[in-house]
Amino acid sequence: MHLQLRTLRAASLALTASLSSAFFAQTPCVDGSADGYQCHGLDLLSVRTLEEIGGGANGNDCWGWVDAESGREFVLFGRSNGLSILEVTDPVNPVFLADVPTATVQSLWRDVKVHANHAFVVSEAAGHGIQVVDLSQVLTIESGPVTLNPVGAYLGFGNAHNIVINEETGFAFGVGTNTAGGGLHAVDISDPTSPEAAGTYDGAYTHDAQVVVYNGPDPAFAGKELAVCFNGSNGVHIVDVSDKTDMFLVSQIGYAQSAYTHQGWLSEDHTYVYFNDELDEQSFGNGTRTYIADISDVDNPVVVGFYEALNPAIDHNLYVRGNKIFASNYLSGLRVSSIGADGSLSPYAFFDTNPDSDQASFDGTWSNYPYFPSGNIAISGFTHFFMVQDPTFEPADAVRPTATPLRLSAHPNPTAGTLRLEGTGSVASMHLVDLKGHVVQSWGALPAVDGLTLDLGGVAEGVYVLQAQSMEGVVTTVRVVVQR
Repeated sequence: MHLQLRTLRAASLALTASLSSAFFAQTPCVDGSADGYQCHGLDLLSVRTLEEIGGGANGNDCWGWVDAESGREFVLFGRSNGLSILEVTDPVNPVFLADVPTATVQSLWRDVKVHANHAFVVSEAAGHGIQVVDLSQVLTIESGPVTLNPVGAYLGFGNAHNIVINEETGFAFGVGTNTAGGGLHAVDISDPTSPEAAGTYDGAYTHDAQVVVYNGPDPAFAGKELAVCFNGSNGVHIVDVSDKTDMFLVSQIGYAQSAYTHQGWLSEDHTYVYFNDELDEQSFGNGTRTYIADISDVDNPVVVGFYEALNPAIDHNLYVRGNKIFASNYLSGLRVSSIGADGSLSPYAFFDTNPDSDQASFDGTWSNYPYFPSGNIAISGFTHFFMVQDPTFEPADAVRPTATPLRLSAHPNPTAGTLRLEGTGSVASMHLVDLKGHVVQSWGALPAVDGLTLDLGGVAEGVYVLQAQSMEGVVTTVRVVVQR
């Protein structure tokens, strides 16, 4: 968030009373609404108020962690007074397991990233530094919340606006710190409990960044560690950080109507960078804009255009997963866009966490985490925490190419008990799966699906995914809503 304070709303949404509870049932997005929240293509799994997950004056950043052995999924939710750790393996019923109190005083800003099963937490609070939290501790908590103490710390800087981690190299970068003019402050975290200073770069204040080992189309930078920095009033800078003792500027990107370059993310092939400007909506009256820059020539990057939404909500954090962008835009909530082959963007889905307003003000959502293997998405905000799901999500390796496509649709949908299938192709197997990934009902080989009627009379009310696998191994899915 830009360093412009805003007054938190004294009252939360009128929806809070009906939505906050110890148990929350999944709610499909039907006719553009999920329990009062405007939506398209994203189902509501659960929602919690800030008070239910640790309290404080406001919520802020979020990130995720998955225990590799068990597959359990956890959200790390920042608050003004600490960090909440919630288990979301059952996304319909998140469990608040642990609290990590702030290292010094409260602050509007708290940010967190993960490396080697440890969380690294920073804040704009003076003297905070980096808190290092061993996340494996939460695996044995049977009843929470409990207070967790950090297992390590780094005090080479005090306050920081954000922390960036390249998990491939084992380096963290404090940005917007009280050192190096707010530029990059590199920290060796290869031993998570003993962080060590590695170097600084003071070429410009950096508000946020993404650091990667470059694997894009420019052969001159193959294997180099690059930081794509979003530098407020100075636009986008690309910095070579391969040598932490000699980090240097490679190139920079400017654009018309630049007010405050806030944050962005690379396409997975490192050809494009997508970024936002936090103040252009207020300064120039723009709709929410996502800028698109071609960096296939790293020495000569160029802005090729932007996608502009119809509403004026201010943009905040965005992330890329596959061919989708997941953008948290303050009062318009989570907006998902599809990335075209030419790098262009088109609307795909949304979940509006604040349906009462889309105005250009600092309130509503802050960030999101779209990288859970389950496909479930965490959304953090000033007053609420949400879990949502794209019912069409499939793991990247779930679909294998074939010359015989399987097409499938189901009617009526929602259904009260019977479901008629229409489509082409034959099916090797078919499963009805709930939002926790549990198989509720299965069918064997079907020579033809067209005209087949399924009896779902024994299936509980809720949202499901019908997964049909063709004889060639292609999986086709259809979202099914059962209502009684």
